[in-house]
Amino acid sequence: MRTLTFWFGIASALLCGLVDPVWGYAAVFVLAAVQLSMLGGTSDSVFLLIHYTVVLIYFSLAPAMQIAADVDFWEVGILGSAAHTQALVLLLLYMAGVEAARLGMPVQPPARGPRDADRGVGVAHPFLLLLSCSLAAFAALFIRPDLNFVARGVVSDDDSMPIDFIVYSTIPKLVVLMCFVALAIHAVRQRTLWAWCAAGLAFALAALAANPVNTARQIILIGLLPLLIHAIARSHRWTLAAVVFGAIAGLGPVLNLISRDAMWGAGLESFPFSQDFDAMFVIAGLLERAPSPDAGFGRYLLSALSFFLPRDLKMFPGYDPLSWSAVAANFSQSNLSLPPFATAYFDFGLLGPTMLGFAISAGFRSVDRIVDPRRVLTATYLCALVLLAAYVPFLRGPILGWGPFAASGLIAAVVAGSLSSWFRRRERRAVPKPAHEPARTGLPTA
Repeated sequence: MRTLTFWFGIASALLCGLVDPVWGYAAVFVLAAVQLSMLGGTSDSVFLLIHYTVVLIYFSLAPAMQIAADVDFWEVGILGSAAHTQALVLLLLYMAGVEAARLGMPVQPPARGPRDADRGVGVAHPFLLLLSCSLAAFAALFIRPDLNFVARGVVSDDDSMPIDFIVYSTIPKLVVLMCFVALAIHAVRQRTLWAWCAAGLAFALAALAANPVNTARQIILIGLLPLLIHAIARSHRWTLAAVVFGAIAGLGPVLNLISRDAMWGAGLESFPFSQDFDAMFVIAGLLERAPSPDAGFGRYLLSALSFFLPRDLKMFPGYDPLSWSAVAANFSQSNLSLPPFATAYFDFGLLGPTMLGFAISAGFRSVDRIVDPRRVLTATYLCALVLLAAYVPFLRGPILGWGPFAASGLIAAVVAGSLSSWFRRRERRAVPKPAHEPARTGLPTA
């Protein structure tokens, strides 16, 4: 029933978009909300829960309101309806690819109940290790305080700034956050005074390290959303969707204004038309103002995904859509939010978004099987939670800005997960005697 409803909704959104892109995006909002309402079972995909929540936030009401109010970003000017409709088609093709990967997928069994033998596994006493790691990572932030304790928006001319930012800021902050996530999970499971105190101290360190005044929101999102996914993704799905939606759609732009835009004299007059929701506008702007590029056949995506390489070694530097001359000629800046399904379109045409959605959704099928709030807290489990959280900024784009945060989050998850499972409480069980062996009485014979 859910699958049939989805394909009917896709067709309806396409027809509405051909009439007016505003109605098309409104139909996407209804489609995503209906899909969320039908993902109510504990056996349903957590990835689809996150996916449709992100669609609601960035790709439904926000562009509909912008188009209806003739809002423009980055001094591009008003775009035509044809460009907005074409951008909507790319989104619908990506959503179709995500659902196509789920066709024929068997329903997963409900999450297993905790066995007595599992209650103590992985939750014994890793607190000192996690606290020590959290303190060490927090102390590392003071090695380069200029990268960690000054307001965002101050850009340095240092050539090695990207590498320094990852090493001295991104990774340490995410290690602090992930250690707090691990300690919070341990505290809920053990419910001892020492466990709650350790989690409280880790929370204080995480709050100081991830101060939104000087921390990119992607770090906070990838570092803290895993705890929410672990706690309520399988049991209170509407709560998780509402919290994520409210935090990004409401609180995010306000924090952005306080932490950075106030430095440049920005005001709340533009709210709710925040630059945080410019993704579909940027796609439409490129489609209308940039000449049709040659198909990259994967080179655009590889160029974007090679974020970890030095600039001189970057794969296919000429295939970076944000470095086109049309971007410099039409947009007031090049740090734009280009979703990955638009990059896939430049690679493979209209087939690109569908292929990308299918590949990503197929990959997250294994992640869905891992996510079980009752399982042992290991590096694998924390990495699965981080991947689900990292999907939110990934879908908004750009990949180049998402990559260092996601990679740092996975590194932090491996560290925290390894420390969590370092020591495990193992119940000592008496080995039962074989039933066929008779009981021996008397003294042994020589």
